[in-house]
Amino acid sequence: MKKYLTIMTIAASAHCHAVDFNDVKTPFFAIIEVTDGVTPRDFELRYDGESQSSLKGEAPTGAPGNLRMVGNSKDMTYFFWVENDPRKVVMTMDEKQFATNLGIDLSSIKENSTNLGKKEFIGIECTIWRKDIQITHQGKEPTGYIEACITKEGIPLWEKDSGRLVMKAKMLELGKQDEQWFKAPSDHKVVDMNALMQSLKALQK
Repeated sequence: MKKYLTIMTIAASAHCHAVDFNDVKTPFFAIIEVTDGVTPRDFELRYDGESQSSLKGEAPTGAPGNLRMVGNSKDMTYFFWVENDPRKVVMTMDEKQFATNLGIDLSSIKENSTNLGKKEFIGIECTIWRKDIQITHQGKEPTGYIEACITKEGIPLWEKDSGRLVMKAKMLELGKQDEQWFKAPSDHKVVDMNALMQSLKALQK
């Protein structure tokens, strides 16, 4: 979960909280509920057991279809799009570069982990871990802590951000996932969010 903060920033538009896929070697399908403290939303989360992840869930109000995201934890790239959008646009970003554009220094991440014991959630045993985190963001070093109940496969069944519940699994099934879930549409225009952010920053100077 070392990259939790940056993954969370990147996936914020999808209301998705983090699984550190570098730690997970088992393919799975899960239905997760994510909340910003006001509106809980359900998402389908899939992982191929190697590096590819897929997220599908409710898009912002007024959107023509579900929000989709596919990512690759090895090259740290992500693709976002809305199903049935007539504009046919896929937004892409590189996690490391995107974090830099936001003023986040990945090399500054410091964390201390504490094992708080085992519990059971949705009928599955998991270990509760607390991580106290400090990271440099735009020159400042905010601190906080994350608690998560993580299965032996490395999959979080619930997560809390500084004591506030932000994600919980409603269902988890281990097993191979169809490759189709990890592909972005080939007929869509690709917009590089990193380049867009750099252009906006240049206009502000």
